[in-house]
Amino acid sequence: MAIDVDIIQDVEILLKNLNGYELLSYAICNEECGAETYEWLAERVEGLLVDEFRHLAKERRKHAAQIRELFERLYPKMKPIDFNAPPLDTLPVCGEMLKVEDVENALAMALLSEAIGRDVYRKLQRMTGDEEVAELFGRLAEIKDEAYRKLLELYESVTSG
Repeated sequence: MAIDVDIIQDVEILLKNLNGYELLSYAICNEECGAETYEWLAERVEGLLVDEFRHLAKERRKHAAQIRELFERLYPKMKPIDFNAPPLDTLPVCGEMLKVEDVENALAMALLSEAIGRDVYRKLQRMTGDEEVAELFGRLAEIKDEAYRKLLELYESVTSG
């Protein structure tokens, strides 16, 4: 599995230069695109993973709604920017996700995506100057960590048997 570190660094540089309005816009796009990725994966796997990927997609949609709600409170009458880029948490694994054919690899990709997502939200939490935005990013990082742990248990049960 190849991860393009240069792409991650480029996106991190971009994120460092964003203000709160732009960071929240990015986070909305991040969650919505992540939901689409999990929905796509759910259509290509079988068994327990279908339900897990659908659950993760639903969670991503819920996170996008939470971020959008905060965005609307902080920036009334403004619309979020549409970022034309995959989310940082799936960006390094997008190519591999498109080739996923077995449960073990699908879970490995999801694990990596959730771990990167957790780290991205922790970075965004540190980067924002707004306490309410930082708190939301911190909660999202914790949720990503919980999703990672749940997927890890599933991965371990699939690979040990």
